[in-house]
Amino acid sequence: MRFLLSLITSLVFLTSCSKEVIIFPSTDCFWRDLSTEHSRHDDYQNLLNDFHSRGIPGVTVLIAKADEDIWVSSAGLAELESGQPLAPCHIMPVGDISQLFCAAACMLMIEDGILNLESKIQNFLPDDYVMNIPNSKTATIAQLLSHTSGIPDYSDNSDFSLEMLNNKNMDFNREIILEKYLMGQAAKFSPGTEYGYSASNYELLTLIMDQVYSKGHASFYSFRLIRRLGLNRSFYKNETDYFSLHSNSMANGYYDRMSDGKLENATDLSISMASGQTGSHGVVSNVVDLYMFLKALMEAELISESSLDLMKDYTKEPENLSNIKYGLGLEFRQHDIYGTAIGHGGRSSGFTSEAWYYPEQNAYLIYCINAGTITNGPVKRLIDEDFREAILSKLFN
Repeated sequence: MRFLLSLITSLVFLTSCSKEVIIFPSTDCFWRDLSTEHSRHDDYQNLLNDFHSRGIPGVTVLIAKADEDIWVSSAGLAELESGQPLAPCHIMPVGDISQLFCAAACMLMIEDGILNLESKIQNFLPDDYVMNIPNSKTATIAQLLSHTSGIPDYSDNSDFSLEMLNNKNMDFNREIILEKYLMGQAAKFSPGTEYGYSASNYELLTLIMDQVYSKGHASFYSFRLIRRLGLNRSFYKNETDYFSLHSNSMANGYYDRMSDGKLENATDLSISMASGQTGSHGVVSNVVDLYMFLKALMEAELISESSLDLMKDYTKEPENLSNIKYGLGLEFRQHDIYGTAIGHGGRSSGFTSEAWYYPEQNAYLIYCINAGTITNGPVKRLIDEDFREAILSKLFN
């Protein structure tokens, strides 16, 4: 297990040549399983096996605690149809966790002097966007990052939801998202007065980053985030056909489309969504890379200490959600028993991911599940309520 620990905790920067990295083959899913050496392996593994038997297709979990070696393992299947087992190296679209990557990229651009938190977004948007996207004349970069812009969420548009649920081969991109599902919608509130989660904010952020960085935000992600940290199993849009290149190591995703507990394969829809969305979604990764990314962020090894402080500075609380606060891309959840968690959750049609740091216990909990929770029903309850509470209880008891 110490061999695995030394590999996972070695964060690699472009300026460093001597540190070790986790090396995975580019297509084949290979994993040297050392989890059985962990002192609590049976405890953790039995929990994962139990939830697979209760209906979760597959789940991979990484647990890192100050007083224990790192534990990584999986249960269940990467593909229900063929019976292929899920392994920790399998990659999955991580949904809204992509916003952490986007926020970190924005903070690096601010450190580089090419963006300013207080800049009005109208300075970077095409005229027709400014005229037709509510609040775009007055909202700032900071308000996009903190979901306080009042710009509505395109995914709340009923036309978008119906298209997503009825068309598994939904074909769209950022411009279609903004022009078809956001333009002409009413503002949720005046900028800076409230909090309102909106994926639209992060689609607009990547549009702005493309305006100020000549090589585009995807290239910035690759060189300043993914490659800098040695995230060898994380991919974004800077690679041509980046899904087909890694299809052999990507798990299939499933969803309870009719909310009746019957899972359908949603892999094509998930790929279409991740390919089309940018800042709000789009990153494909696994638990090891998510841990490396979040750890580097929390320890100010990716961005400066002052930038991290800004990301942690929350000003508005979601209405009726007193246990949740939001900074600049960072979410804070307060649990009555386990204390504060800092990080982000991610949802897509066929996948669910969570990446959290618990500062009071100096512990990380990362998990990826190849089932989506975008519809209500027994699968959503199993993942978002039962599994979440069970893994937290196991982690801290």
